[in-house]
Amino acid sequence: MKKFVYFLPLALAAFSLASCKTKAPESKGNWNLIWNDEFDGSSLDLTKWSFQTGTGSQYGLTDWGNGELEYYTEKNVSLKKGNLIIEARKETVDNHPYTSSRIRTMKDDGTVLFAPTFGRVEARIKVPAGDGLWPAFWLLPADDKYGSWAASGEIDIMEIMGRLPNRVYGTLHYGQQWPGQKSSGSMYKFPDEQNATQFHEYALEWEPGEMRWYVDDNLFYKTSSWWGMGPDDSEPFKYPAPFDVPFYIVLNLAVGGQFDDYRIPEDYQLPAQMLVDYVRVYEKKDGYNFDVKRPTPPQDTSAFESYRNNEGNFILDSGFTSANLSGMESNTMDVSSSDWYFLTLSDFGGQAKAKKEDDSFHIQIEKEGGEVHSVQLLQHLGVAKGYTYQIKFQAKAAADRNITVKLGGDDDNKWAVYSSQYMPELTTEWQTFKYRFTMEDASDPSARLEFNVGKNPADVWIKDVQVISVE
Repeated sequence: MKKFVYFLPLALAAFSLASCKTKAPESKGNWNLIWNDEFDGSSLDLTKWSFQTGTGSQYGLTDWGNGELEYYTEKNVSLKKGNLIIEARKETVDNHPYTSSRIRTMKDDGTVLFAPTFGRVEARIKVPAGDGLWPAFWLLPADDKYGSWAASGEIDIMEIMGRLPNRVYGTLHYGQQWPGQKSSGSMYKFPDEQNATQFHEYALEWEPGEMRWYVDDNLFYKTSSWWGMGPDDSEPFKYPAPFDVPFYIVLNLAVGGQFDDYRIPEDYQLPAQMLVDYVRVYEKKDGYNFDVKRPTPPQDTSAFESYRNNEGNFILDSGFTSANLSGMESNTMDVSSSDWYFLTLSDFGGQAKAKKEDDSFHIQIEKEGGEVHSVQLLQHLGVAKGYTYQIKFQAKAAADRNITVKLGGDDDNKWAVYSSQYMPELTTEWQTFKYRFTMEDASDPSARLEFNVGKNPADVWIKDVQVISVE
């Protein structure tokens, strides 16, 4: 009898522990629950999630586009005690030294299992510490309506460097397709004696015209400033594009890659587990305000006045009278001058010559190189925060081809992208091209206006370049 009494409470206790997990609340403040997974089953619910396996090659990516070292499999996912477990292991598959898993609420055949447009998206997660470990909770567009990455956007709700588990990063990617993308975001630092190796709730509140990032309901980043633009367009998409379409949910644990400068974990740090208690999505009870406008940053008037000249054109030498025709390396340029500089970047295989023809600049391509910036024509000019600029020029080519035009920072500004990357289609006849952008970054007295003409063997002519301020 005593033996029977001893075992009965244990059995009851085990049942109680297995069934005491908190039920998802039907509402949270001004939000109503519309979708959730509490991971209470014995295996992943494939009506809600799909596996992405391999290295990304099936999507045209190499090592998922980030130089990652893991090979994703289905076997690295399990469910236990009400938690989803994604485990990174040291084992070689297809010449990749690690395995892990990546799941999403969409299938490879394009079937969308769940993809909200706006709402509160939250998850309670515990991540491992370790060099080169890269757990993430994020959103991607269900349909690349606005173009390939990052023109259609990406929302990173939580990314963590396992080497620095006391920090959380929230990031928004937008702009144009690579390499014309932009990003913005912020970092949350845990209070003393807390870090991401403990369970915390990570959340995004996404509304038309505003996004807010939270850790344990502590707001750490808010933005309304983003845009998207097609490669051949001269105006951005209507705001709040690209973040006005359905996005699906992604959970993964990467190993290595560019996020933490290609570090790799020590052997003793593996296997490593990312635990997810739940994922929940809410919609706003009283609906959303769709009458939104993209905010304009405050104007740096003093910088603008110092950059502007009497004729209104920030390009002082539209006729290329001071153009350097010999070609040079970028580190030999005088960024304070108004001269035009012609660059052939041998590291990328570019080789070309240039000459002045009347009022135009003729670029003679000898070797086009492997990148658009293998051959460049550029000039430095000052652009002030909060002002909108129009870039206008005439161009033609020896045969139909693209060029790319953008305005950005130099190496002292970490090659920041200020404008979209405009990709006009040139023909053998002179055409006039123009597009505009608003300077959202800090004023830059030596920004680079770049005409990138590599990756195509056809000669290019450019003339009458103007950069003016517009409303």
